[in-house]
Amino acid sequence: MTPSLNAVVKALDDLRLQNIRIYDFQGASPYYDYQIVASATNERQVHASIDKISQILPYGAPLKVEGKTDNRWLLFDLGDLLVHVMHQETREYYQIEKLFIERDQISISGITDEL
Repeated sequence: MTPSLNAVVKALDDLRLQNIRIYDFQGASPYYDYQIVASATNERQVHASIDKISQILPYGAPLKVEGKTDNRWLLFDLGDLLVHVMHQETREYYQIEKLFIERDQISISGITDEL
C-alpha cells in the first residue's frame, strides 16, 4: 500500500462514505495504480470530499476534480490514484464496478484498522 492510498481511504472513512472499494491496477495501467469507489448518501457529503481530499495533498499540489458542478459523481485524479465519490443512486445507475470485474480488490479493513 502507498501512503497516499492509506490517506485517501482514511479521509473517505472519516466522511463516513459507504461501500468503499479499492481496485488494484498495478501493472495493468501506465497512468495509475489504484481506483477507489465510494458512495455518499447526499450531495453535501459528495461535495465535502473535495475539502477532505484537498487537505491530504502536499502543500501547493493542484487538486484535479471533475464533476464539481453537479455533486453527484466526483472524479479525483491524484496521480497514482483515481477516486470516484458518487451519490449512492448514481453509483447504482452506472454500476461502474462492472468495468473492474477482472481487477483484484483490496480490503479496506486492514487499512482502517491501522489508522
